[in-house]
Amino acid sequence: MRKLFFTLMLTLPLSMVAQPHHHQGEKMSPEHQAVLKAKALRLQLDLTENQEGTVKNVLENQIQTMETHQKKAKETKMSVYDRKLMHSENLMALQEQMKSILTAEQYETWKKTMAYKKRMAMRHRGSGKGKNPAMKKERRPHKRG
Repeated sequence: MRKLFFTLMLTLPLSMVAQPHHHQGEKMSPEHQAVLKAKALRLQLDLTENQEGTVKNVLENQIQTMETHQKKAKETKMSVYDRKLMHSENLMALQEQMKSILTAEQYETWKKTMAYKKRMAMRHRGSGKGKNPAMKKERRPHKRG
């Protein structure tokens, strides 16, 4: 009886880890993504309904163009330079459209938020496990004064 109990206690955690994950997220349509982003911007920037509607349309077009460019880049095996150039051109177009929609204060807040999100994405991008440790930047020790 002890052996059976001991065996069950050892195999139970292993069987729990081996279960497949059922909570994989579904892919949202560009329209749904745009609606969610527009609602978040409305809360953050205090947008009017008119501004929210135009921002939603701009974001939906932006998301669709980015998806088509990503598919095109995979199919044609574009160079890294061409991908980055296309990405920066799309971001510049988005920035110009947002500048025409938002007020000066809202635009500055939006730019600061976008810069913060970019920094956070870059910070998390390099922290993945399994990366080559030789490729990570060395940290300089803090000077204490």
